Amino acid sequence: MDVLTWVILVTVVLLATAFNYYLNLAPGSDPEDFQVGPPQLGITCDCSLNVVIIGGILVLALSAASGLFNSRVELYLVGIVSFSLITLAGYIGRKRRYREWRELHKAIERSVPRSSIYGLDRAPIDILFDEDDDEDEFDFDEF
Repeated sequence: MDVLTWVILVTVVLLATAFNYYLNLAPGSDPEDFQVGPPQLGITCDCSLNVVIIGGILVLALSAASGLFNSRVELYLVGIVSFSLITLAGYIGRKRRYREWRELHKAIERSVPRSSIYGLDRAPIDILFDEDDDEDEFDFDEF
């Protein structure tokens, strides 16, 4: 292969690697975005195969352009290295997303006090509503 083809190939692999990283990082997503059904079931659809999809597409593209390579060994080597880099980037992005979710969950647990239906673990502040005050604010008889 000539130098221009290698430069294009390396550029495509680097772009696919960055894309797979940010795709699996999914900034702005919450664990609830991947929830299926009622929250009580705890079923999620965050497929772990997402990290290999972009790498698989690139390997298919490389196999379609196999005429550019001098030998099968060169094709296999480029395919394996490309797939490995892209998949590793997706895996790192996914792990970072999970770490951010855990940190956010811990921050929420620290900042919001737990309360219980049974009143055993009550919030430190009780909010009381006075029903008499609500009636004085709006007089619907005027309309």
